[in-house]
Amino acid sequence: MNSGPGGIGGLYVNKKHFGKMPGLSGWFGSDKSLQFDMEHTFTPAHNAGAFQIGTPHILSAAPLLGSLDMFEEAGIDRIREKSLKATGYLIELAETYLSGYGLTIGTPREDMRRGGHVALEHHDAARICKALKEKGVVPDFRSPNIIRLAPVAFYTSYNDIWRAVSILKDIMENRLYEKYENKREIIA
Repeated sequence: MNSGPGGIGGLYVNKKHFGKMPGLSGWFGSDKSLQFDMEHTFTPAHNAGAFQIGTPHILSAAPLLGSLDMFEEAGIDRIREKSLKATGYLIELAETYLSGYGLTIGTPREDMRRGGHVALEHHDAARICKALKEKGVVPDFRSPNIIRLAPVAFYTSYNDIWRAVSILKDIMENRLYEKYENKREIIA
């Protein structure tokens, strides 16, 4: 739900997995009738609750109220539709304006196989990401050679997507990325 690193995550657990030991267990996943007995053994809940790890951080949970309201009002089908149009537009622009710069699209073109981001591959991906950040575009670098761009359905406009591709074209055309080292920096 666009909460970012450190945000609360959700997990769907099919009933066929109820009663199985979770791979990562936390006290919050205990059988609720035994949770505060302070035993030194983990007795998992007999439902999806077994996969809970710990108490949700209250400051991370508070914004979810507004976010959940937005998701409910917009509807997940409409959000997915906008996401597919945005990523499709980004792919179309990349194919049209970024050919010849050594960038390849690693994201599936088929809607049913595509998520909410577009992966552009280039051997100088880390340094290109740094150049994008300097120009106000926030990419996500994935080693060894992936630039991820995620046009978020709720607040990324088609003009934002056009602008990001225009900036990337300028970076590639003028080799503005060359002033950076081609390695990931430590995230603080």
